[in-house]
Amino acid sequence: MNEKQNTGTTTVLSGSYTPAQSLDDQIKLADLQAKQLEIQLKNEELTAKKLEIQERLANIDESKKRQSDREIKRKQFENDLKQKARIFGQQRYTDTLRQSVCSHRKGGMVDSRNMRVLHEGGDSEKRSIIRHRMINGDLWIRCTRCGKTWAPPVEKMFYFDADGHNVAPCDGVFSQGRFNDADKEWKEACKFTTTGSPSSSVICSFHKWDVAARKWVDGNTEYRDSMASTSLR
Repeated sequence: MNEKQNTGTTTVLSGSYTPAQSLDDQIKLADLQAKQLEIQLKNEELTAKKLEIQERLANIDESKKRQSDREIKRKQFENDLKQKARIFGQQRYTDTLRQSVCSHRKGGMVDSRNMRVLHEGGDSEKRSIIRHRMINGDLWIRCTRCGKTWAPPVEKMFYFDADGHNVAPCDGVFSQGRFNDADKEWKEACKFTTTGSPSSSVICSFHKWDVAARKWVDGNTEYRDSMASTSLR
């Protein structure tokens, strides 16, 4: 319990009384509190900086993982393309070999032990072919035994590199001899005799505008170019 004590003209509270601090003590206390606050702020800044570094490291790891995944997918895509190219190359080789020995004729005997006639042709005078008149009027022929298609040759398909591989025009040299051979073979195929009549599309004419000549010119070459990789298969 607090009691008042009279000491002359001064009144003092006993019990809860704390001597008044000097000005120097107050300044020191304020400096100490300021330094403590400064240390606390620096610790918080250090913690925030550590979290920022951890976040950046996590982002770098995630970026590396995405890059690694993209690289794996790229390599897998390239391997798939190479595998498909090998398969297509083998298929083209097989087709070329089979077509080179096919007679493209009807007839022939087939039994369970020998079915080669189905893809090598028979011995009839009639050809085992189908014929189709394309929209531009070109006649295309396909052997129903080996699947070979004869069509007017397209120049861009007759460019070859130094090793004899068929390449894009910008990567090779045009072979006039091979082009002429293909053209001759197509014209001979157009003379094949068979039963039935050729099917046909609606015949159209193709033209393009020649800027230099300022007139319309024949555009059949462009149509053939667009159909160069097509067959009747």
